[in-house]
Amino acid sequence: AKSTPEHPAILYEEEIFSYGQMHKLTNQYAHAFRSLGVQSGHKVGLIMMNEPHYIAIWLGCNRIGAVCSFLNFNLKSKSLLHCIDLSEIKILVAGFFLPKNLFSALRHFNCLSHMWICQVNYKSKELSDTSTASSEDIPRSWRGDVKHRDPICYIFTSGTTGLPKAVNVDNSKCFAGAAILGFAEPKPYDVVYTSLPLYHSSGAIIGIVGAIHHGCTVALRKKFSASNFWPDCRKYNVTIVQYIGEILRYVCKQPVTPEDRNHSVRTIVGNGLRPDVWKQFLSRFGAHIHVLEFYAATEGNVGFINLPNKFGCIGTYSPLIRKIGGYAFVQYDRDTGNPIRNEKGRCIEVGLNEPGVLIAKVTKSAKYQPYKGDLKMTQRKLLHNVFKEGDEYYNSGDVLVIDGEYKLTFYDRVGDTFRWKGENVSTNEVSDTIADAGGIKECNVYGVKVPGCDGRAGMAAIVIGENNDFSLTNLYRFLINVLPKYAVPIFIRVSPELEITSTLKMRKTTLQTEGFDISRVNDPIYVLDPDSQTYAPLTPEIFQKIENCSLRF
Repeated sequence: AKSTPEHPAILYEEEIFSYGQMHKLTNQYAHAFRSLGVQSGHKVGLIMMNEPHYIAIWLGCNRIGAVCSFLNFNLKSKSLLHCIDLSEIKILVAGFFLPKNLFSALRHFNCLSHMWICQVNYKSKELSDTSTASSEDIPRSWRGDVKHRDPICYIFTSGTTGLPKAVNVDNSKCFAGAAILGFAEPKPYDVVYTSLPLYHSSGAIIGIVGAIHHGCTVALRKKFSASNFWPDCRKYNVTIVQYIGEILRYVCKQPVTPEDRNHSVRTIVGNGLRPDVWKQFLSRFGAHIHVLEFYAATEGNVGFINLPNKFGCIGTYSPLIRKIGGYAFVQYDRDTGNPIRNEKGRCIEVGLNEPGVLIAKVTKSAKYQPYKGDLKMTQRKLLHNVFKEGDEYYNSGDVLVIDGEYKLTFYDRVGDTFRWKGENVSTNEVSDTIADAGGIKECNVYGVKVPGCDGRAGMAAIVIGENNDFSLTNLYRFLINVLPKYAVPIFIRVSPELEITSTLKMRKTTLQTEGFDISRVNDPIYVLDPDSQTYAPLTPEIFQKIENCSLRF
C-alpha cells in the first residue's frame, strides 16, 4: 500500500479497490472499532458475504489486536447461536442486511446485552459512521502484546459431523497458509480469482493474505456461480484460480461453449479435486493448466502440494521428507477409524501402495491448532505413545496412499471407508463410478449397519438428473459390471436434493443415522434385487425381513 498505492488490490463487481484505498479503509475500521471500545484481545463476530469490506473489517480488527470470528451466513438458528456463543464476541458485524436466521438466533441469545450489532451498508459504508473515521495509520501500541502464536481469527469447521467447531488460527498458521499461493509463483500483474467463502481458510488465508503477500490482485466474487465462472475469468483477465473440488465439478457440468478455452488461466490452486473431474477439466479447458492440488487442514500441522503437476497427486513423500517431516501413514481399523496398535501398543506404518491414515508429530514448531472451547474434541484428534513413550501425533483422519515414486494420492476419509463382506470399500470410488452411470445429477455414498451382518452395507443417496435417461435397472446392470460385488450399493435412496456444507462437501451424518429405515425417511428407498436384476422398492415387508435377519445379502 505504501510502495504501490494505485495498484489494484481487489476487483469486485464493477469496482476497483487499490492497495491505497484498502489500506485507508482498513484504518477507518480500526479507528471505528476502537471508538466502540474494542481493545486488543477482544472478539468481533463477522457475518458477511464476500466483499472488500469483509477484508477491511478483518484486518482493521487485527490492527488493534482484536480477533475476528468468521461466521457462516448460511448457518441456521442452532448452529449460528452455537458459533456466536463460542466466539465470546463483543461486537457482531453483519453485512448490508441482517439475515432472518440471525434474528432468529439472537432472540435466544442470553448475552445480547453485552454485544452491539453493527450493520455494514456497502454503498454508504456505515459502521458507526465509519466513513468519517480517521484513516490515519494505527499506533503500534493499540495492538497490544500480540505474538505469533496468538489467534488472528477463528475459522469454523464446515460441520460435516455435528455442530461447527472453532479453530484458533494464529498468526504463524495464517502466514504458513498464505505461502501456499506462492507455489503458483504469483507476480504483481497476476489476478487471483476467489469465489470461495472468506469465512473459510482457503478464501481468506490462501487467497487474500497470499495475494497481499505477493502484491497481486484478487478478483473477488460475492458467492460462487458456476455459470459466471469463466465469464468472470475473462472479464478480470484471471491468471490464477482458487478452487475446491466440488466447484470445478459444477463448472464442468455447465454447457459446452466455443469460449471454453478463451481464457488466461495458467494455474489453479486448491484441494479435493476428484480424478474424474480433474481429467474432464483439463481435457475441456486446457491441458496447459497447472493443477496445484494441495493437502492441508485448518487445524492440522501437516501439508503437501502437487508441485510436479502429476495427475491425481496431492504431493510427494520422499525418504528425506519422511525423515525430517515427522509424518507417518499408519494402519487403521475400517470400522472404528482408530489406528491399529501392535502387541507393544505402538502404531504400525503401512507400506507403498497401501492405504494408511496420515498422522503428524506435534512439536514446538509443528503445533496442532486446538478447537476453541472444546478440549474434548481437541484431545480426540491427538494420539499418544505412537511410536515411543511420550510422543504425540495429530490424527488427520485422512487416508492416503504412497506409490512407488513417493507420490501421494488421497484415498478416503476415515468413516468414509467401510468394510463389507470382509473387504474395504471406498465411498469416493463408488461415488465416482455411480456418477458415470448416466442420468444421475448428485450422489453421496456411505455405509449403514444391517442387522445380523458384519461391517456396513453400501448405500447411495442420489439425485436424478432432469433428463429421462435414468432407470434403476440400468443402474443395477452398470454397477454389477464395473464394481466388485462387495462394493455394489445394497440400498439406493432417491432424494430431491442432497445436503451440503458451506464448502460444498456432502453431509453424511444424517444420512447414516437414518440409514434405510423407511419409518424415518420420506424419500423412496430401493434395495438390491439380484433375482430381478434391478433395485426394487423397499417395502415394509422387505424391511421387516432385513430387520429379523431372514433376508441375507
